[in-house]
Parts: sequence; C-alpha cells; structure tokens
Amino acid sequence: MLLIFLPPNLGGTIKLNSTDPFDKPLIDPQFLTTEFDVVAMRECVRAIKRFIAAPAWADYVLSPFGPLSAISDTDIDEYVRGLVGTAFHPVGTATMSSHSKPGVVDSNLLVKGADGLRIVDASVFVSFIKLDSSGKK
Repeated sequence: MLLIFLPPNLGGTIKLNSTDPFDKPLIDPQFLTTEFDVVAMRECVRAIKRFIAAPAWADYVLSPFGPLSAISDTDIDEYVRGLVGTAFHPVGTATMSSHSKPGVVDSNLLVKGADGLRIVDASVFVSFIKLDSSGKK
C-alpha cells in the first residue's frame, strides 16, 4: 500500500548550491518537521494496518513483516522516517506574487530578477485545494 500524506503546513526550501548552474540545488522538503506531521503519519500507518487486518484480506496477507510489525509509537515513527519521500511534484516551491511582494514568479510566471526565464508547472501553485464532486471547496 502506498501512503500519501499532503499536510497543509508543509514548507521546505530550495536554494542554489553554488554559482555553477549544473550543481544540484540544496533541497530540504522539511518532511516530518512538525509534531502534527509525525502523529498524522503514525496514525495513517495504524489505519493501514487495521485495514489490512480485515477478514477480507485473510487469504492475501499472512502477517506483517519487518518494521511493519512495529506497534509502539517510537517504532512506527522510526519506520515512517526511514521511508518518507515524495511521490508527486510538490506545489508552492516557486510561489507566485505581484512584483512588489515576495515570491519567485510574477503573474506571467516570469522569474523575478531573471530575463526570459519562466516557470510553468505545479511549483507556482500556492497550495492544493480540495474540491468536492460539484467543484466547490
């Protein structure tokens, strides 16, 4: 099972590593840096374990293995910290704002302070907005 947790408060930073454009940037997604994130992931793991323990899965799942057999908060937290990563492109890493406000790109998606450089992907979104089936928030 794949657990995808999209916390509303996820921040993170992306910084230049050097003046060499071929050097990889310094990326810190700040995964599991708040107590909320840790507790939420722990409870997600517990929910998955309860789901898999349902009678419908009895012929498919024989038993937990390795770190998945963990039951203490500390052991589950260690398991989660060892596997955390991103499955999708993070949003909001190059936020959009007006010329007079902080942000990476302007309303035309042009990078502030650079000539002719545009960012056109999910990194300019401010955040995920969950909509219901009718398209409302």
